[in-house]
This record gives sequence, structure tokens and C-alpha cells, in this order.
Amino acid sequence: MINLSSSFECGNGKNFFQLGENRYRCEVVGDKKVYCYYFCFDVENISENEETVYIEVWQDPLIGDSEGFISHFPTTIWISTKDGRRFQPLEQSLCRVNRQNIEISISLKPGEKRRITNNWPCYYSDTKNFLEHLVNERKNCEILILGKSCGNRDIIGIKAGTRGKPRILCLAGQHPVEFPGIWAIRAIADFITSGIPEAENLRKKFWFEIVPIANPDGNVAGRNCFTDEGVDLYQVFGENPDTDEPDSTEGKILWRWATGLPADLWINFHCYLGWRTNSEFPYDGWYQVPYDTFTDIKKRKVYERLCDTIRLMTDAASTSIEPEIHWLNSFEHQLARRYNIPHVFYEINGGTAGPFQSQKRGLNVFIQTMKTFEACF
Repeated sequence: MINLSSSFECGNGKNFFQLGENRYRCEVVGDKKVYCYYFCFDVENISENEETVYIEVWQDPLIGDSEGFISHFPTTIWISTKDGRRFQPLEQSLCRVNRQNIEISISLKPGEKRRITNNWPCYYSDTKNFLEHLVNERKNCEILILGKSCGNRDIIGIKAGTRGKPRILCLAGQHPVEFPGIWAIRAIADFITSGIPEAENLRKKFWFEIVPIANPDGNVAGRNCFTDEGVDLYQVFGENPDTDEPDSTEGKILWRWATGLPADLWINFHCYLGWRTNSEFPYDGWYQVPYDTFTDIKKRKVYERLCDTIRLMTDAASTSIEPEIHWLNSFEHQLARRYNIPHVFYEINGGTAGPFQSQKRGLNVFIQTMKTFEACF
């Protein structure tokens, strides 16, 4: 007997049922087209014999986007270690990508339980504990609470540096299961509060506010894209990009955070999945706005230098030599157009990055960004 479940923090999977002897089906819980790919579920052998289990993972039939689902594969499939504390890549031979679904096979001893996912989770509860531990241990930073999510969870971060200096905002987790971005922001929080001389110098010259999970409800629920209100926080202005402010709970909080005392720099991490056969490892990417979005010539020049930095000093161009262009209804476009706030928007490929690689690449993006930004002052 095999038991499958996604009833845990960051879990995703529904309609589990048995197709035949040792063969099971799972459907992902999607939010909208393309954002319908993530799964994370437990497989437990509750029989007295060792079992080899075959699990078919399918798109969400309510979304009906098989092309969007399968476009995220092949990618790394992660399986938890026996103690459940970490994940490791599943052998590629044990995961087959078909035209409309993927098939995973694993062997389980009696009583053995493993967690299977296509994106190594970074849990809200663990991240909250991590931030509180930094504050209690290092004494050079404070907890930052931007407000309450729609589901009444703290949108939590830390603040550190020198008040009155240029204000740097760092965030991730707008799309809740894009975990590499969250790992990256956690590393930035760790770095900026550390005793490394470079970090100490940055704390003297800047004020940092760092928020790893902008959408805590979505994170806990294992959602691909949406908040509890069904809002995509990347396309936060929806169909009305010229409205005064976003109309969603989290959207309002983030917009007022960035503009109440206008930020000097906005650093945002996202993620996508899937190895790209027409590009180079590690398959990262980045987004920009057209330079003429900025009306302030000095801020435009800063932004141009930041874009050069990301293109030349990071792995951003490993997927495409040209950036994607931000949607008009994004924070990045509206912050640039209305407030001349420059940004860095970086996507880490979760197929090539668990926590370590996410933190390593994210920290490099941050350090290179700050070197350029500091030189502009």
C-alpha cells in the first residue's frame, strides 16, 4: 500500500489515485496558464514489503495548459533524504518526460517516506525563524514587518545599515514557489549582517530592507503564482497600470513600502524551471525596462550601468543574450516610470539550483550590483 499526500507547508498535488498495480496519478494545483507546473508531495510505503512505485504527474485539468506545464521539463526532480532534512537530485533515468506528463519511479522500503518535488522548497515558517535568529544573534539588524497578508501572516524581513543613507530594498517570493529567489534573499540577509569587511562597509554607506517572502500565504499553500486573493504580484497593477496603487492587500503593502519613502534601489529575485537545450548552463535570466522609461537623466545612467553589470558580471545572459522586457503592470515598470527608481530583476533557474547554488548566484548578483551602485555615488 502506498499513501500520497500534499497536506503540508508548500505542498502541491491533488486527485491522487491508483491507476494499477504500483502505478499512481497526481495532478498539480495550478493558478493560471504557464503557472501550473509545481508539485511537492509525500510518498509513503505503508506495506510490509519493499515497493517500486510509478507516479504520473499531470497538468491541472482546471487550467488546461498542457503545453505550459510540460514546457518546464526536463528539470531536476528533487527527492528528500531518508531523514527528511535535505533533498538530493533524483537520477535522471528515474524520471521520464512524456508529451503531456512526467513519470517518476522510486523504490521504498517498508515504512519509508520520501518527499518529491521539482523545486527545492524554502518554507515560510523556516524563513521566519531564520530571520529572527539573525536578529537575536547578530544585534546589528532589526525585524521588519511590512504588514499582514490577506491570510493574516506577517510579511517579514530585516533592516540593517545606516539610517538616512540610500535605501536599498531587496525582495523575493512574489511568485510563491519560486524558491531559488527566496534562498538568494536569505543569503543576502545573512551576508549584509555578517562580519565580512565588505558587508560592514556596505552597512556604513546604505540602509537595507530585506524581505525574502512577499507572498507568505501563497508560499504556505504551495501556489504557483497567486496570493490568497488570486493576484499575481508581478503583474500587480492588473489591467489598470495607470491606477494610483495596486488594489490587492499585498500589492498595496509593497507599493507603499517602495514609495512612501521612495527607494533608491529595488532588487527583486524570481525563478523559472527547465533546462534549455539552446542555451548555456546555468540557464539564468533577467528583465529590464527600456532606458527611456526613466525621465531623470542621472537615474537613467545609474540604471544603464546596473543593466550592464547584470549582463556582463553575472550568469543572467546564459539563457539569452537579451533581457526580457517588464510588463507595464509590474512594480519595476511603474517604479521606474513614476519615481525613477532603478532596479535589478534576476531569475535563477531552479533546475540548476537548490539552496547552495541559489544563494551563491544570488549573492554574486547582489555584490556586483552594490559595487556598481556604490560607484555611482
